[in-house]
Amino acid sequence: LHVRVEIENGGKTSIGVSDDGAGMSRDDAVLALDRHATSKLHVLADLVGIETFGFRGEALPAIAPRLQIFVVSGAFSDCREPATVPFEAEIARLAATAVRIRPVMVSGRSSTEHNARQVADAIRNAGVSPDERIVLVGYSKGAADVLQYLVDFAEPARQVAAVVSVAGAIRGSPLADQGDWWYRAFFDQAFAATCDPGDGQVIHSLRPSVRSAWLATHPLPAHIAYYSLAAFTTEEHLSQGLKLTWRMLARYDRRNDGQVVVGDAVIPGSTLLGYVNADHWDLAIALESQMPRLSSRQSSRTLPRSELLEAALRYASEVMTSATTSGALASQGIPR
Repeated sequence: LHVRVEIENGGKTSIGVSDDGAGMSRDDAVLALDRHATSKLHVLADLVGIETFGFRGEALPAIAPRLQIFVVSGAFSDCREPATVPFEAEIARLAATAVRIRPVMVSGRSSTEHNARQVADAIRNAGVSPDERIVLVGYSKGAADVLQYLVDFAEPARQVAAVVSVAGAIRGSPLADQGDWWYRAFFDQAFAATCDPGDGQVIHSLRPSVRSAWLATHPLPAHIAYYSLAAFTTEEHLSQGLKLTWRMLARYDRRNDGQVVVGDAVIPGSTLLGYVNADHWDLAIALESQMPRLSSRQSSRTLPRSELLEAALRYASEVMTSATTSGALASQGIPR
């Protein structure tokens, strides 16, 4: 038996292990992808008698597909780095457990077309191998940027297996109809010293008429599984900096997160992962340490961001594993 260990960038980027062993039987390989199939426990008393350490029974079904995960940032996220990197701590924690996940910080002041090119560049530079699949997580406007990428870069997007929208501005936001003029007249200069100017079309690209027209004329690739995680909340859990915009959106629908109305945060035809009782920032960004005044809330609750992100990724991964296994068996004429 020969074991090959490949280490990239001192193990910080990746560690790969392969061997030339005979492996396991087909039946055992299929069984290993089922939940708990590899567990050493049969009854509760077995907990005190374990003498070896192998892998957890949860591991294979959770990470069986060869995946690279990219988390795409939202509007103005690059203007306040690192405070506004979505799921920053959660990405670092998952990456430390060998999950191949990284943030993609796109231009916070640019259109979806501009940022789709940046997403394409990030994926190309990541060195995704032909046998790997990609999961794209889009936060806020980043979700719209992801959808634009799928359409504008159809050939490389064939490797995308799943898209997860987190509080995504899929159909834009009514705030953009009022904010476009204000941004061009005042805020454009206010952000000049803190982030890349890009093409300056961020607010325009978030107008509901623009987003709805785009969705109506650009069918999304059918080979991809789509998931949506939306949010809405009450004033108790609302960040101080989002109270005004929450009230403005409440004229349309009180079920909003301070930036997006809940119905506008769902990708058409996607699987709805759920509604989170959180505001737009709290769902993905830890602002408390760097912007305590803006992020202060009446509630002292801490949102379990790690659990939310991991649960969404596990669900998407297990669905892909199930589909892959069923497809492989069907190709051999074996019912699943």
